[in-house]
Amino acid sequence: MSLTQEACDRIRDAIVSGKFDFGERLSEEQIARALGMSKAPVRAAFMDLRDMGLVTIVPQAGTYVFTPSRQDVEEMSRFRAMLEQEALQSALKRNPEALVHHLSAAISQMDHAIAVGEWALYSSADSAFHRAFLQLAGNRYLEKAYDLTATALEALRARLQAGEGDFWRRSYSEHTKMRDLIAAGAFDDADALLQDHILIIIRSLALPDTSLQTRQKSQRRSDQEYLDLLASKPALL
Repeated sequence: MSLTQEACDRIRDAIVSGKFDFGERLSEEQIARALGMSKAPVRAAFMDLRDMGLVTIVPQAGTYVFTPSRQDVEEMSRFRAMLEQEALQSALKRNPEALVHHLSAAISQMDHAIAVGEWALYSSADSAFHRAFLQLAGNRYLEKAYDLTATALEALRARLQAGEGDFWRRSYSEHTKMRDLIAAGAFDDADALLQDHILIIIRSLALPDTSLQTRQKSQRRSDQEYLDLLASKPALL
């Protein structure tokens, strides 16, 4: 793995898991020190993260964690719903049994994450569940289009799942119900549930109304904080 890829993966994981706040300014120098590398791969990683929609690079000002507006969330969610529903239909035509197998594997990962109380692991399992539709659809362009917004939406859903309330419980229940509907051949019901499951984020996520300039006034973190935030985590089993 290249240093740029390592930096990208570690920063991405910290953003998606909610360790870095929306709108927070990221220190290229401190991240480089925390990862034990020069600033060049971190700078290149910022460019990759910008392409994923996870950071905003402001010339002469710095790099900031993305700050989604309610319109952003709605448009991304509806885009994702269209792609996943198309992928689901294609996957069902090709091999519904394989799809059930992949969804069941992801649900087993969710069970493990819930048992150990690791919501970052649950988020990874959630992503694996939805990726199964794309992977089994047989259309690589669907997955490329999905990647335009997938990581940013993953970050939003991870914040909901790790927070208070029953969002993750509803998420888990709907995942298992979707798998069971597909296994039973109730494809139309599974498709309807998938759309509702994806679009619930529009109604559930509380977004700040402050301006980007206000949000960019984030407190400076210490070197130790960066070390802690960028520490590697064990992979999902």
